[in-house]
Amino acid sequence: MQFRDRKHAGMLLAQKFAELSFDKKNTIVIALPRGGVPVAHEIAKALHLPLDIILVKKIGAPTYPELAIGSLSEDDEEFYNKDLLAELGYKLSDIDPIKEQALIKLQEIGTALRQGHRPLSLTNKNIIVVDDGIATGATMEVVIQVLKKRKVRKIIIAVPVSSADTMTTLSKEVDKFIVVMTPTPLYSIGEWYENFIQVETEEVIKILKEYSSAYKKPSKFNKDHNHSDIS
Repeated sequence: MQFRDRKHAGMLLAQKFAELSFDKKNTIVIALPRGGVPVAHEIAKALHLPLDIILVKKIGAPTYPELAIGSLSEDDEEFYNKDLLAELGYKLSDIDPIKEQALIKLQEIGTALRQGHRPLSLTNKNIIVVDDGIATGATMEVVIQVLKKRKVRKIIIAVPVSSADTMTTLSKEVDKFIVVMTPTPLYSIGEWYENFIQVETEEVIKILKEYSSAYKKPSKFNKDHNHSDIS
């Protein structure tokens, strides 16, 4: 099986929520840009939930940029692999220039994508965090840490495709892990999509802007869900 594209993957993933009832007033769909946004859009649309993005960036070692030694969120939350830093002989002060550049880049991206809209408050909310797929899970690990630091109520990971091993690992850190398929082996996310072209910034801006307006209007999906295991 292959997904036609991210929209098709999002529609199939949204169907996984059909058997779940939940307090919609306390649930938000959060996408990892850029590939996760079209997927998350279909879930938010089907469930009539708020949609926003969360931005994180891996930080590479000073002399080995491809080696991730930590990550940074757009609001300057830092996470480092201290054992790896020690092994490579780096101090946190060695990372400061790289961190500052990454933070500036993240803030620029956030400003461009949100177009002046403030990020939604996530405190005490159930969060459905969405990407177009998970291989190693490194980025999602950071997102989980960021969400926990923001004191969200529950975390539900929702992805069309994931490595089985990664799903097992991440499932221990969140309340639910919802996935359409877990192929073994999984060499790349793109191999499970017929169309996996890069999602452009303009598409993300359009989705977020149009959905923000549509969400405020009455919807046939706006049904009353009062009992839940995502309460």
